[in-house]
Amino acid sequence: MIIPTIKYPAESSVKELVDLVTHWSLFGKLALTHVSPTDLAQLEQVVKRVGGLVDLNIHLDEHDEQIALTLLNAGATYMLCSDANQAHSQVPDDRMRFILNDESQDRAIPKHHYLVLENPTAERVGELEMARVDCLVDIDLLTADLIADFFDTVLVTDRPDGLWSTVIVDSLGIALGLAYSNRESLHYALEHRVGTYWSRSRDGLWIKGETSGATQRLLNVRMDCDRDCLRFMVTQDPPGFCHRDTHSCFGQERTIQSVMERLLCRMNESDEKSFTRKLANDATMLEAKLLEEAKELSDACQQDDDDEIVWEAADVLYFSLVAMLKNGVTLDQVHQELARRMNRVVRRKNKLEDSGNN
Repeated sequence: MIIPTIKYPAESSVKELVDLVTHWSLFGKLALTHVSPTDLAQLEQVVKRVGGLVDLNIHLDEHDEQIALTLLNAGATYMLCSDANQAHSQVPDDRMRFILNDESQDRAIPKHHYLVLENPTAERVGELEMARVDCLVDIDLLTADLIADFFDTVLVTDRPDGLWSTVIVDSLGIALGLAYSNRESLHYALEHRVGTYWSRSRDGLWIKGETSGATQRLLNVRMDCDRDCLRFMVTQDPPGFCHRDTHSCFGQERTIQSVMERLLCRMNESDEKSFTRKLANDATMLEAKLLEEAKELSDACQQDDDDEIVWEAADVLYFSLVAMLKNGVTLDQVHQELARRMNRVVRRKNKLEDSGNN
């Protein structure tokens, strides 16, 4: 797959860098190169903000074990090296990736190696995709034409009209519906970063929300393993994807997102008897309930009673969700933070260890 490559722009602000990385997180992977040790403080902040969103590959200008570990623990996925002799000895083998600049087609590409394409074409990228080889392509060379042509080269379909089935999901991975794409609609979606499909009834572009206002911002595009289906991940504006004004075409579902929506309605309603509304408006009561329910969950775990653990865990989650909504924190943010932490390579000490009581 294509790995967009960014030469680290140290003169940019953290926000500008986060926006740049987010914009190019189209395929779930991204590489930052030409990183200097003097960039560490700034880059660490960037990685902490986007490490749960995209698989970050980072190439350091200078070999530095400690900086490599710091960046991995901040949320980077892989450290990049020019060859195996430059591998970081303290970094686990499965967290290292290597760069090859040789584009000769008769050379086998070893596992965990990326090929740098200085003159990328859709055909060459397609060949590498068929061989399951990832390639590094500078963002200055990544046009909507190149990407759309690449997908057109590798995607297959058994439909007489040649359209590609496209599954649309929200940022939590919840399926919103099924649509169809072709090169034209995919090119428009990539160029404008909006949910765009091909309407079979109108035989033309369908830009989601253009008339209804229920627009979509395109987050990333993936192919399935057989290359006969696309997945668009989008942010879906209200009232939803479905023409029946629901979030999903599969009807109202009991998901964690629907729980959040219900809680938000309770918090904003005028009913003075609403417990959720009282909690949101009384910081002292919310703090007390969070502490109380956390203790009760801990006690339930000691009793080896599954039903009680479920009950108390639901209470803790309920009060946690109210606290999140009250402070404008979304499930996406929490999910990304958990994903970022999964990249750590150094075990975090607990408070007892920090105090020396091992």
